[in-house]
Amino acid sequence: MPLLEANSVVVRYQGRDEHGRSRLWAAVDGVSFSVEEGERVGLVGESGSGKTTLGKALLGIEPLSGGKVLFRGHDVHKMKGGGLEAFRRGAQMIFQDPLGSLNPRMTVGDTLDEVLLVHRLAAKAERPARVDELLGQVGMDVGYKRRYPHEFSGGQRQRIGIARALALNPAILVADEPVSALDVSVQAQILNLIRDLSETRRMAVILVAHDLAVVNYVCDRVLIMNKGRVVEEGPTREVFRNPKHPYTQLLKASVPDPDDVRIVTLPEQQELTRPPVSQSW
Repeated sequence: MPLLEANSVVVRYQGRDEHGRSRLWAAVDGVSFSVEEGERVGLVGESGSGKTTLGKALLGIEPLSGGKVLFRGHDVHKMKGGGLEAFRRGAQMIFQDPLGSLNPRMTVGDTLDEVLLVHRLAAKAERPARVDELLGQVGMDVGYKRRYPHEFSGGQRQRIGIARALALNPAILVADEPVSALDVSVQAQILNLIRDLSETRRMAVILVAHDLAVVNYVCDRVLIMNKGRVVEEGPTREVFRNPKHPYTQLLKASVPDPDDVRIVTLPEQQELTRPPVSQSW
């Protein structure tokens, strides 16, 4: 049984055509695929291709207009009570804008502690040590737990978002453009972190991205999306080296050869902490 399975998933929105007439349009149109334990799958396409909407639909964040999403054989969009709570622990998402997903009034330590408290994952006396452990797992100093989100760089905020997801020990992580807003050197650090965590924890990853080199570096398999549909899929390197669909060929032609891109990890100290900013919330 696959870990996660999408069966003919459809997501439609109400909109208007060029004449101003109301109509439904499909952001995701009949997508089917599955993800195995520990597998890393890339969703690639230009803006508006439906990849982010699909990622949210897989986690139950976006309602379906048709089809099913199954997590370990259970329908995600029909889950209730304890089943839904277990799914939310088992499937997590990190977002393109980490600052927007972090509470500006809460320190990093309180943010991580809240997850442990709400999901009853550790006794009160054990939670401080668990918070320190989570920060260490994403390469951050435990002293940072007393700071607020605005005191960190973009890459460090993304690490905090990953630590918050890891607190639940998820079986699958959906990463929505996690490095597109970061400098190249910091991108490498975050991508290496995601890949290493996937390997050490056997955690599946769905990486939503428009950058072919990023997906080529992280993912075992790739799905190419265009206008809400998957037009090509297969092993990442095979698809990028020998694309079959005209849209995939166009994507590859529009960027440097993904195999020629070298992602190099720079020393951790190059990712600097922003000086504290005096703000009143």
